[in-house]
Amino acid sequence: MSDYIKNVGSTPGTAAEPTAAQRRKEYMARYYAENKEEIAARRKAARIARREELNTAEKERYATDPAYQEYRKKLSAEERKRRKERMAADPEARKKYEERLAKRRQRHAERLATDPEYQKKREAFTTTMREKRRKQKDKGDEPP
Repeated sequence: MSDYIKNVGSTPGTAAEPTAAQRRKEYMARYYAENKEEIAARRKAARIARREELNTAEKERYATDPAYQEYRKKLSAEERKRRKERMAADPEARKKYEERLAKRRQRHAERLATDPEYQKKREAFTTTMREKRRKQKDKGDEPP
């Protein structure tokens, strides 16, 4: 191929020299290739920070906005209803659900056996639920 065809669009007299845009493009490609891990880590940190910011805002809105709280409860109830219907109708979905539950139970058992912080958290939860049930039982035993 002739030099003329290779350098169509370049200015006369600079056939061998790349343009500023080409130099910039080459530099950026080289920079990203050399610093791929660092750039990925920065992007991941930014994503995590943004996600935490959004989650905090959602939790705040849920805590302060009764209409939004009712909306979210309604959505959750509808999704639970759809999931229950799907489990009843589709044996494959039921099988996948059971597999997920088995993995979850296994992770819970392993973590309960090895993680002291998780053990304390679980014990606190159990105690809280036990107290709640006791209060409900005592409330039910009282005469009206």
